[in-house]
Amino acid sequence: MSDALRVAAEILGVDRVEPVADLGGSRRSVVRRVRAGTETVIVKEYLEPEEMTWSREAAGLKAADGVRAPRLIGVREDPAVVVMSDLGPGPNVADALLGADAVLGRDRILAWAQAVGELQAHTADRLDVFREGLASGVPTDLTVSQIEDLGSALAALCATHGLPWEESVGEAIQHLLGPLRTGPDLALTPSDTCPDNNLLGPDGLMLLDFEHAEIRHRAWEAAYLRVPWPSCWCAWRVPDGISGLALAAYLDASYGTDGPPSTFEADLEAATLLWCLLSVSWFLPASLDPGAAHHADDDRMPGRRTLTLARLGLAAGLPGPQPLVSWAESLRTELLGRWGDHRLRLAPAFR
Repeated sequence: MSDALRVAAEILGVDRVEPVADLGGSRRSVVRRVRAGTETVIVKEYLEPEEMTWSREAAGLKAADGVRAPRLIGVREDPAVVVMSDLGPGPNVADALLGADAVLGRDRILAWAQAVGELQAHTADRLDVFREGLASGVPTDLTVSQIEDLGSALAALCATHGLPWEESVGEAIQHLLGPLRTGPDLALTPSDTCPDNNLLGPDGLMLLDFEHAEIRHRAWEAAYLRVPWPSCWCAWRVPDGISGLALAAYLDASYGTDGPPSTFEADLEAATLLWCLLSVSWFLPASLDPGAAHHADDDRMPGRRTLTLARLGLAAGLPGPQPLVSWAESLRTELLGRWGDHRLRLAPAFR
């Protein structure tokens, strides 16, 4: 029995656990379904424990307390293992987006919006549970930290590749970030709420993968519907009508009948713009490398050049600091000249 399974047995208070299925994971983790007595649970082993994703996942699940998420059963640091409840098998939002049924695609997106909203409504008053559950020294706000360094990262990229740059962009980014740092809109998020990081089961849609759980302004999650899916591989467009319905469902689930504060729309526009620029900083280096993979769209996901141009186009059309949106348009124009047009299509379900 592996060290991870031995630790899982200790957490569960049994002599041993029996592997049932390997559920994959990533380069960062191995996820297994195991049997302990008559029950099955999920055992997640973290292959890069120094990244502290095990701590974020455990703290996030503890704060969620089973609301639209698995329940935390136990955690161990060495080896880094989290044991959580087994939600069983089931389809996800990505399955529907990549399918051919527009009604199913709409319904899954609405279920995602409601699930994220319910999680955040539940955790808005439980942020101390998350903070106290984190290992010492682990920051609570990953997204803010990334945005703080975004201006310098984009400036370096543009200088390296001979791309247009505007010196006031960095200051404009910090201006947009200010209202998103604090306030009553903070809640817990799994952070990577992508279309494949969820599962539709008997209790509705449940959110998975809290490895990067953090506390952040709810506008970041709402903006997932407008960008869309900024940190995700299957980031095809969603029809505006469905995106609008989903945003309404999210706000209703997250804020209830009182609705969001009057500042929320401005915060949502800021988060949308910042997601566009942050994701451009992720995709642009490989997009500029002629030898890199995934330049072109395939059956499952848009190519990096498609995503880069789409994010810059969205940014250029948003209200925001004029130097920033003007720079986004000038960068997009330069890249169109180099690559030609790559239009972001609707998700397969809506074509």
